[in-house]
Amino acid sequence: MRADAEDNRRALLDAAREVFVEEGTSVALDKIAKRAGVGIGTLYRRFPDRDALLRGVLVDLFESMTAAARAAEEPGGARPGWERLVRAVAGLGIGPALPIIFRERLDLIDDPGVSASMQEAIAAVEGVYERAQAAGELRGDVSFLEIQMLAGMLSMSRPTYPPTVDPDLITDRLVHLLLDGLRASPGTTKLPGEPIVFSPLDPDDRAAVERAIVEENERIKKLKG
Repeated sequence: MRADAEDNRRALLDAAREVFVEEGTSVALDKIAKRAGVGIGTLYRRFPDRDALLRGVLVDLFESMTAAARAAEEPGGARPGWERLVRAVAGLGIGPALPIIFRERLDLIDDPGVSASMQEAIAAVEGVYERAQAAGELRGDVSFLEIQMLAGMLSMSRPTYPPTVDPDLITDRLVHLLLDGLRASPGTTKLPGEPIVFSPLDPDDRAAVERAIVEENERIKKLKG
C-alpha cells in the first residue's frame, strides 16, 4: 500500500473510532470522512460500507493490543514488560470504543477476521500478564480482564481531565497509581472474591451480554418515552 493510501486509512480508522464513541455506530459516514480530512469517496474506496469500517476499527484495535503485547516481551527497557503493556493499553482508546461498538453491533464478533484478531490479542496480552504473575512481579489475585478494564478506564477518562492540566502528565500519574496497585508486594491487601473471568467469545458469556444489551435498550427506551 502506498504511503499516502496508508495515511488515509490510518486517519479514517482513528476518526471512525472517535466519532463512533461520540455519536454511536449509526453516525453519518461523511462526518467520519470530514474528521479524517478526506473525501467521502476516499472512505468508500478504503471501506466499501459501514460494516467494513466497523470491522476495520475492531481489527485495528485488537491488532494494536497484540503489537503492544509483543513489544512488551522484547528485552530491555527501564520497566518490566507487563508494566509497559499496561501503559500501552491505556493509550489505545479501547476503554470507550469497544463497549460502544459491541453494545450496538455485538454480531460483529461473529466476523471471522474480528474473531481471529480478538483471540490473538487476548492470547498475547494474557500471556504477558500470566508470565509476570508466575515471575512474582504482578499480583496473582487479579485477572487479565480486570487489568484491561482498569487500563481502559484511563483512556476513557481523558475527555474529563481538567483543561488546565497536561493530559499526558495526568495520564502518566494515574497509570503510575494503577501500576503500584498491580505490583506484587508483601503489603498488598488481598482482593475480595475471585478474579473476574469473562469472554464474549464464550457462548454463555455471549448470551449474558446479549441479555444485558436488551435490558439496557429497554431502560433507555423507557427513559425517552
